[in-house]
Amino acid sequence: MNEQRYVDNEDGTVIDTWTKLMWMQEDSYLMLKKFLVYRHAKKLLDKLNTESFSGYNDWRFPSKREAHSLFHSDKSKSIQDKYDMKIYIDPVFSPGCGYDTWTSHTRGSITAYAYSFNSGSGGHKEVDDTLNTSVRFLRGEFDNSRLQITA
Repeated sequence: MNEQRYVDNEDGTVIDTWTKLMWMQEDSYLMLKKFLVYRHAKKLLDKLNTESFSGYNDWRFPSKREAHSLFHSDKSKSIQDKYDMKIYIDPVFSPGCGYDTWTSHTRGSITAYAYSFNSGSGGHKEVDDTLNTSVRFLRGEFDNSRLQITA
């Protein structure tokens, strides 16, 4: 039996049946047609929660491990990002998105961690860095029992 890991809820969200997380199908780049510095990503999060995007008001930034849970390390599944580069996330997510995502991991108010869906890694960037960063928000409690992500 071939279990379907990602389920398109047809309301702008996707459920990961392995981690029990609900992700926005589109990232901030697709929503706004521009990349975001970290503080603007926080403002977008506040707006989406105020407006109850898809009926929920508890959207948040992913942790490093949660972002990594979307990455297909065997590179068996991919979509094209805005620049027609492969990023290794399931095709249930909308193509044409950003290459990476801001995460909830910050160092004070100076930097935040951006996770790359192409390389499966990331690094801290200045929060005011405008270089092609977007965010993919999620909600729910991360169930890591199946994936056992340690990073």
